Amino acid sequence: MTKQLVTIEFRYKDTAKGDWDSVYKNKEITIGVYDTFEEACINGNNLMELLESKFDLHKFPDGHYAAKERFSKNGGCFGHKNSLISNLAYLKTPFDFYAKITELKYFDVEETIVEVLEAGKRYKKYLLAQEI
Repeated sequence: MTKQLVTIEFRYKDTAKGDWDSVYKNKEITIGVYDTFEEACINGNNLMELLESKFDLHKFPDGHYAAKERFSKNGGCFGHKNSLISNLAYLKTPFDFYAKITELKYFDVEETIVEVLEAGKRYKKYLLAQEI
């Protein structure tokens, strides 16, 4: 079984508690877990629209604006199952952000333990064969 996880991580500077020294912070929040990549794209794009309503798109020296790169299965955000969007060439924000869709895979723990142990046995045989 697989699901799609949509998260956003904010990276920003703050002051340390009681000090004037600055500290670098990050805060990652979950937007949701969805059954399909398409549902994750829709909800991830809702998040992007919220950010676009609060911050301007980057404007390049030749006068054109950065394209609105959004999540999609056919091109936007590269169409990968592990998709990532950041502010770097997209939005002018006073902080960095990284929104992403990550494929979650659920496996049986007992079957996975057996698989890992079998891999260890194969590796030991491989090492012994290399010594000959």
